[in-house]
Amino acid sequence: MSKFNYDPHKIYEIGFIGSGNMAQAIGLAFIKKGICKAENLIVSSPSENNKKVWRDIGAAVTTDNNDVFVNTKIVFLAIKPQYFPKVTSELFLTAKSSLNILVSIMAGISLNTLQKAFMFESNVIFKVMPNTPSLIGEGFSAISYLNEAKLEDISVNLEKVKLLMSAVGSVEVIPESLMNAAGAISGSGPAYAFLIIEALADGGVKQGLPRDLAVRLAASAMAGGSRMVLETGKHTGQLKDMVTSAGGSTIAAIHALEKGGVRYAMMDAVEAATNRSKEMGEKK
Repeated sequence: MSKFNYDPHKIYEIGFIGSGNMAQAIGLAFIKKGICKAENLIVSSPSENNKKVWRDIGAAVTTDNNDVFVNTKIVFLAIKPQYFPKVTSELFLTAKSSLNILVSIMAGISLNTLQKAFMFESNVIFKVMPNTPSLIGEGFSAISYLNEAKLEDISVNLEKVKLLMSAVGSVEVIPESLMNAAGAISGSGPAYAFLIIEALADGGVKQGLPRDLAVRLAASAMAGGSRMVLETGKHTGQLKDMVTSAGGSTIAAIHALEKGGVRYAMMDAVEAATNRSKEMGEKK
């Protein structure tokens, strides 16, 4: 097996099984925020391109998932959901492990499925739904734990997971039953925003604006509007009314959007994403 800086006699603080964009965003944030030193972080990766990112920061790299699973205190499962059965079948599940907390960031894999696969106590397993703005430290992570876990037993580990995920943005603890709906907004939401920004930019180009300016105007408007919602605490309708003067251009635009069914389309998108997540989970 190819390894880089991996010490088989060392117990690592944090490890990632999987090394893609989300794992990189979270892991690099841990190091940047001082949560974990690079030499105390290990990642398993089959991709040479991904290995380079971790090597450059001084983390230990291996191609053997068991190096992470057995020798790490906090393990993030950051693989694609379709690879979950294969990966778990190859792990040394009966071996003595240093693992204290298991965090899954896989969509569609339930906490019960994780518990059956790993046979851990309920206070060890957590499910986290981060989103792509985590790449720039503006993410939002929904966290769930098993229903049978007692809060007094899980509180210490839960606080650790909340602290870890706060490195890439805001966190919220929610019941797992709401995770698919949360993912349909938070996880898929950036894609909706990109589509809206692109459409607004297209509208600007149609009206004669240069493409790069139209994109920047649209993105800035979305970012600024979002920040106003989060920081003022005012109802979105109230904020909308602040922009919408009587007989003005904004109310004309709002009328066009309502006529086009924008509210229905966005609500339908969230419902479709939620239902698809449920279907994906049922297939596992």
